[in-house]
Amino acid sequence: MKKKLIFGGMVILALVLTTGTFAYTYTNVSTSTLGATLSDVPYVTYQASAQQPNWESILPEGEYASETLVPIFAGDDTELPSQFPTSGEHWDKVDEEPADDFGTYVSTLSSKDWERDLYNLSTFTGASGEEMISSVTVYFRFASSGSYNVQAMAALKTNGEVYEGPIIVYNSPSFVTESWECPVNPSTEEAWTWEEINDLQAGITARGNSTTKPVICTQVYVQVNYEYSNTQGEVPAGFLFDINPSPDYTGDLQVKIYLTNTTELLKAYKYINMKIFMANTFEADKTPDYQVLSIETGVVIFNIEGGSASSYHVQLTGGSYRLISDNPDEWGAGWNIVPEFYCEVTQR
Repeated sequence: MKKKLIFGGMVILALVLTTGTFAYTYTNVSTSTLGATLSDVPYVTYQASAQQPNWESILPEGEYASETLVPIFAGDDTELPSQFPTSGEHWDKVDEEPADDFGTYVSTLSSKDWERDLYNLSTFTGASGEEMISSVTVYFRFASSGSYNVQAMAALKTNGEVYEGPIIVYNSPSFVTESWECPVNPSTEEAWTWEEINDLQAGITARGNSTTKPVICTQVYVQVNYEYSNTQGEVPAGFLFDINPSPDYTGDLQVKIYLTNTTELLKAYKYINMKIFMANTFEADKTPDYQVLSIETGVVIFNIEGGSASSYHVQLTGGSYRLISDNPDEWGAGWNIVPEFYCEVTQR
């Protein structure tokens, strides 16, 4: 009967918060060994890996992004009297990305008055549902059909009212893209809301030089700029432990990795699922080749058969997480976003 030998070691990664400055403290930095020896040589030596995951990357930070909304069907106004080609509807003449210029367009041909087209737009999806919208910009691409002055301006409809940007005068058959930025909703003079974006209509108001010298518009779209805090994402990858059996030891080993600070983690995370991998183990030949360590599971196990490798590495290859919110002040007292791991190596 084999004598069971057990070795345990913990890596504690403590996150210290002082006046907005974050730092990591690794309390276990020494090399440890199994208590028994073979010919005065340790069976196994163990140490914390120097390539630990960057847990600081999980802290929520303000990030910036934008999303483009394009026409998907007609809005409340369809006044421009002409389109090319004549089949279809006005909105599908201005929805191309990139613009096809003279391929499809709407125009003021046969009118000398101001005419307006509005279009309903694709749905705003955002990043996480907690975006702060910083601006809405209406873009339109237009030209005249000759060297004469035509006029156009961006138009949008929000909260039941139509608003228009500055008049742009242009006199070339080469297309140009113009825009009108609205940092706040012109109806409320406050920041745009998610609901207002998804109720928004946008388009163009235009007037040609005459009934036979029209404005031609080939593209309309809206860009929504927003800021968001990333409260969910990919778990940072890295190495947790390095395990080095003696070259003279060819027996089997079992490695257990425990998650020891689940109470603290539950105060910051809705969930955290970590993919733990060890090459040259029985589990590495399975599908998937990793074990999932989470607040719920608490432990993962790997089995080394024959001890053929000179070293083994406990690796965190990824996973997913979601924080309770983007504001640590809303987390429970004593929260921690840094998992604490305990490694136990056993002779089988």
